[in-house]
Amino acid sequence: MSKAARGFAPRSLLRLVLIAFILVLLPLILLVIQNSRTLEQVNRLAEEGIQSAVIDTRRASDMNDLALDMERAIRRYAVLEVPDLRLHYLRLLERYRIEMEALLKVVDAGELDASLRDQLIELVDLAQASGADIRERVGIFDLFSQANVELDRLAREQIDVRISRIREQVAEVRRRMWLLSGGLGGASLVLALLFTYLIIRPVRQLEKRILGLGDGMAPDERPISGPAELVELGERLRWLHYRLRELEAQKLQFLRHLSHELKTPLASLREGADLLAEKVTGPLTAEQEEICELLVDNSYRLQGLIEQLLDYNRIQQVQVYHQPVDLKPLLNESLDAHRLAIENKGMTVQLELDDEQPLADNHRLRLVLENLISNAVNYGDKNGSIHIYTRACEQEYVLSVANTGQSIPEADRERIFEPFVQGSQERKGVLKGSGIGLSIARESAISMGGRLTLDSTKTGWVRFELGLPLHESKEPNHD
Repeated sequence: MSKAARGFAPRSLLRLVLIAFILVLLPLILLVIQNSRTLEQVNRLAEEGIQSAVIDTRRASDMNDLALDMERAIRRYAVLEVPDLRLHYLRLLERYRIEMEALLKVVDAGELDASLRDQLIELVDLAQASGADIRERVGIFDLFSQANVELDRLAREQIDVRISRIREQVAEVRRRMWLLSGGLGGASLVLALLFTYLIIRPVRQLEKRILGLGDGMAPDERPISGPAELVELGERLRWLHYRLRELEAQKLQFLRHLSHELKTPLASLREGADLLAEKVTGPLTAEQEEICELLVDNSYRLQGLIEQLLDYNRIQQVQVYHQPVDLKPLLNESLDAHRLAIENKGMTVQLELDDEQPLADNHRLRLVLENLISNAVNYGDKNGSIHIYTRACEQEYVLSVANTGQSIPEADRERIFEPFVQGSQERKGVLKGSGIGLSIARESAISMGGRLTLDSTKTGWVRFELGLPLHESKEPNHD
């Protein structure tokens, strides 16, 4: 992150969130205010335009009516020569003049303006004439009516023009409003994306470090760039990483010391038990021989447990070698190791192997096969069957080890792969298990880039499926 961005980012996550909300809402508030003002402007333009159009239209209509009233009044005066009719005529004439002056201020009449003014002068002079003279000159009202009709037409045309201009102004205001709305909305979006980045970026860094912690990768020494709470959390994760490495080293050291310290007394126990069983010190009674057999068996069991612990530790530390492995010799070796147990239980073994080879580590694959076959022998039914077969599908080589026996309960199907956890089923072998065999097998499979799963879909069978990368042999083409 740049220096400017680091200086802008608040030190507190709470402060960053509050500033984000305020800055994102600020353009929206400005948008609401500006839109309100724009709507007021549009309403004002519309009201002024409508009011002006109504007033001017009404004024032009009133002028036509006044012209007709003036003509009637002067004609009656010419006949009756009553002074009140003459005064009424002059009052109508004054009202007409006032309306005309107001209308001509907003309507461009051109030459018609001068013509109307001249006609008004003649109409004023007409009020001073006698009755006979008025009757001779009353024809002036025809021209006056035509001029009023023309003025009314001009007024309506110009009112239409003004309304069109107001519509254009309203459209322009609306366009500016949309542009402003788009700009402020875009600003809010940019601010939202910016603060989302400022918040998500350190979270992503923490996520990456957590994943690295789970994968055992070296910790990233660079500090988390972000609020103080997330920076402190990053430091805690780094401390946790070093702490786990320290505990792992202590565990390895403990296992090494344990194996070293147990080997010497275990060798002495086995040697003494073997000497007693071979009756080197003299003949034994039946009870003494039984006790010697228990000592020998349990010494072998203790040795096997120690070797399993060392194997579990070794598969997590030793480098994995991926190479094509011939599966058949490893299977035969594991089956030979359990030959006596298989014969004692009267079990039958069926092998179905293809010609493909998996990419695996020879030692780890041997551990997996040893534990799967041991599990099938010890938990399989007496006089039951063990079925081992392989198949190649796409990029995976699949080995299945199945035995007849009681299905594993659903609650135990994932727990049996955890270290030192045994299922609720009764083990039918000679020796009690340690609960670490399947954990070693799964760890070995994962370290080789494969998988180990339990398939309980077939009733009466317990099947473990080992998937490994498939070795693609490149055979030369023969034309």
